[in-house]
Amino acid sequence: MNRFQTYLQARRGRRVAARTLGPNEARIVYDLAIAALAVLAAILFSILFLPPFPTAALFLLPILLLACNWMVGIYTRLRTTRASIKAIALLTSVVASCALDFLLLRQAAPILLWALITYAPLALARVLLNLPYGKHKTLASIAVNQRGPVLVIGGAGYIGSHTVDLLLEAGYAVRVLDRLMYGDQSLAPFQGRRDFELIEGDATDITKLTLAMRGVSAVVHLAGLVGDPACAVDQQFTRHTNIVATHMAKDIAQSMGVHRFVFASSCSVYGMSDKEVSETDALNPVSLYAQTKIDSENELLYSGRDDFFVTVLRFATVFGHSARPRFDLVGNLFTAQAMADGLITVIGPQQWRPFIHVRDLGRAIVRVLKADPELVQDQVFNVGDKRLNMTILQLAQAVEKVCGKYREVRMTVTDNVQDRRNYAVSFEKIRTLLDYEAATTLEEGIEEMAVNFRDGRYQHYRDQVYSNVAMTRKALDQFNDPAEVAHLYAPLNVK
Repeated sequence: MNRFQTYLQARRGRRVAARTLGPNEARIVYDLAIAALAVLAAILFSILFLPPFPTAALFLLPILLLACNWMVGIYTRLRTTRASIKAIALLTSVVASCALDFLLLRQAAPILLWALITYAPLALARVLLNLPYGKHKTLASIAVNQRGPVLVIGGAGYIGSHTVDLLLEAGYAVRVLDRLMYGDQSLAPFQGRRDFELIEGDATDITKLTLAMRGVSAVVHLAGLVGDPACAVDQQFTRHTNIVATHMAKDIAQSMGVHRFVFASSCSVYGMSDKEVSETDALNPVSLYAQTKIDSENELLYSGRDDFFVTVLRFATVFGHSARPRFDLVGNLFTAQAMADGLITVIGPQQWRPFIHVRDLGRAIVRVLKADPELVQDQVFNVGDKRLNMTILQLAQAVEKVCGKYREVRMTVTDNVQDRRNYAVSFEKIRTLLDYEAATTLEEGIEEMAVNFRDGRYQHYRDQVYSNVAMTRKALDQFNDPAEVAHLYAPLNVK
């Protein structure tokens, strides 16, 4: 697949709007607008002060400018070089455009006026907005730098522990930053490995975050409060943990020269929809959790840096066994209820959800890091599999069938639902561009958890260690204690 085909496939995944323009697209639109306005000025000048002559050839100037800009490298190899080099290249492009148009028009005055009007704002914009990119190599070589480890923020968590395992399996060195609220048992199998490092600390601790970013080739941001109930405990704490942490991670990553950033978002941003939703559909958050994910996405996607390759992954509703188990997820909760109580309580049976096994989320992260950087830059991917779109009742029936092999299971159903989310999701983009599909079926994931319950590997599923809500309340006590959080914003002292 050539670069142009790659771009077209990736561009179809974003809405056509000013806020969704990539940095290079914004340059092209800006240059085209300036050149077109200059053409109008030149035509007006010709009508007022020059003898009548055909002016149609002047309308070719914006197209000629874009073509010449591309040929001299304004939109490719020179986009991260010094402003002085860009200014010279733009001058060359403007002169070449004028020369080509003069061959058709044979009138120097309007063409010269167009050149004077066009060149100044094009060059000035590059001077004012230019960042010190000259010291960098080409974008592609920057983006695929694998010399440093991959930093997984929140790597000891439910999804993080699987992600760490899969990254190590794929040959990456891994560094984890995690506050270890649930302990470090999920990372025990990796301790002592030369390609694994653990830093205990909060994602909003600037000292620890800066230390963790040193020399890394990519950042995978999985930390934060997850789920509507946990985020509803305290709004201020939720915004601090989800939005402020993302802002800090982005800023420090950019300042430390990190160029790959993968962010874990959620399909909860779609809220309620009567149709299957894709990445380009309007967002409809119905919870604080979903809104913080949208705010974090915007923080990352519109950073405007050419050398900062952001990919947002909107995870489907996750299920399955992990080294750090959770039973506040609907698929896991139904399995726990079936195996522990023999009774599944179904609320909102006709609500649709997309599901995905927790290990498959780790596979998606690895797939993104291995992908062509230009294919995933500033892209949003729904992560799941169309085969796992189903209603809550269908999920419960699958759990009942699998767990029924181990004990008698009953089901109660009620429509008295407070959770208003209802959505089926399209995963065609990630399937087409990244050749990604789920490797674990719903039944296989339920079976794995059922066996672990049968063999006594879990504590009681209502234990607070399995609940994000209970642990959030614990963390909130620390957050509200000035002595506990004073160190988060202490002066930076990293040697």
